[in-house]
Amino acid sequence: MSIEAFQRLVSNATSVFVGTNIDQAALNAANGTGTNADKVARTLAPVAWPLLEKYDNDNSLQAYSPFGGVPNPEYVWKLPVSEGQTSAFAAASTPFLIPAGASVSFNLFLNAFADNAMEARIELFEDTGGAGTGPFAKSAVQPAGLDDFFLIAGDPNMPALGLLETQPYNWQDISTPTSPVRVGEFNGGNVNQPYGLVINSFVG
Repeated sequence: MSIEAFQRLVSNATSVFVGTNIDQAALNAANGTGTNADKVARTLAPVAWPLLEKYDNDNSLQAYSPFGGVPNPEYVWKLPVSEGQTSAFAAASTPFLIPAGASVSFNLFLNAFADNAMEARIELFEDTGGAGTGPFAKSAVQPAGLDDFFLIAGDPNMPALGLLETQPYNWQDISTPTSPVRVGEFNGGNVNQPYGLVINSFVG
């Protein structure tokens, strides 16, 4: 069994998609359709959010940094901003092929930050066309640890619940779950199946 680096997804105004809800955002990201998120400034006087940056030497010159060429994440939102606003975001991996009758194991690491409450989940999408170019739809059977495992940090529908409005804000936390996932166990047929992983969140 070999271990290979697959992909690092970061938030930015190019690869993150928005939707009217978390399901629509995920579908948009999986198919690269719909509206992208908007990049927002890190500072909004007098508030400044923490820098979200890689290590200085996490770059493409390092042999042991397979994702060194990936840029730093950006703060994103759905503009224009309105009072009590909630938004749904999603980003998708590049498609990957599971050979017929085979399975692949992933270790998924999610570092998520929101300036208020957030819910997040990771879902498996499959290519209904079979050629790796889409259209992609949510897989009817989800691997254990995906989809039904909703990550919760506060309540986006009650954003003031349990929050402090004086610095240091107790909602400027970085959530870091890790999930081992096995994809393809249910693909027992004779067809090679392209899949994609979608990370989506509902933020308030």
